[in-house]
Amino acid sequence: MSIQQFNGEWISQEDRVLFRFNTSTGEEFSFWLTRMMVRGLIQGSQQVTVKALEKTHEPQVAQAVQSFQQQSAAAQANFNDAYKPATQKPLGEAPLLVIGLVINPQDDGQTAIELQLITKNSVNLKLPPHVLQIMMTLLNKLQERAGWGVGFDDAPALALAPPEARQVH
Repeated sequence: MSIQQFNGEWISQEDRVLFRFNTSTGEEFSFWLTRMMVRGLIQGSQQVTVKALEKTHEPQVAQAVQSFQQQSAAAQANFNDAYKPATQKPLGEAPLLVIGLVINPQDDGQTAIELQLITKNSVNLKLPPHVLQIMMTLLNKLQERAGWGVGFDDAPALALAPPEARQVH
């Protein structure tokens, strides 16, 4: 199963994001994401990406590379195509509330995301870096629309300047 399209909408009456995606096998999954879950997804994915980049770069360089990759993904993302709902909905018609997250890097460079649902079930995603970046770009746009302040620009950034030399007496 690979993800074909993401779709999301901030629902002001619920103060939640309706997040859904369809797959290459004709399935659709729908979820309610709270502010806390969107923050966890954005910050968790950024941390996993930076940690992976730190294997080949200094930490400050890894942070800068991650930021550049995210900006590049945002510039290339196409949110103009109409979402094509799938007919098969394994979790049912109604969106399910996500109440927990587990985000882990995989040895093959992908990122595993476990969405823990209110029904006590979980949905497990394994996303290649470019798909993860597109998903995070969409979630960032939705949190901006909601005015939640939990997006890319709101995460604490590492200073790129070298530390000042300290004189010891």
